[in-house]
Amino acid sequence: MLLQQQINDSFVQSHLMEYGILGFLAFILGYFAWIQYKRLVKKNDDLEVKIDRLQIEMMGLLVDERDRLAQLIRDNTAALQELQKTIFKYMVKKGE
Repeated sequence: MLLQQQINDSFVQSHLMEYGILGFLAFILGYFAWIQYKRLVKKNDDLEVKIDRLQIEMMGLLVDERDRLAQLIRDNTAALQELQKTIFKYMVKKGE
């Protein structure tokens, strides 16, 4: 019988009146908690997008620096080889 009871406006109004101001405050607090939760989720999503963008930018910078350092190492290696040849030539000429 209770399960078959029809819900009408007076039924809802009477049950809402049972909770009074405490029910109203609980509803308001629940609403504000839901709003804060949604705000935090949006802020978290925005931060994830920002982190992804910064990671892509950082990877680009790291690749550029790696390429620049590789070129510097090649240039230094060539300079050391030239220095080695110059020293060897100087020692050979001095030994003659």
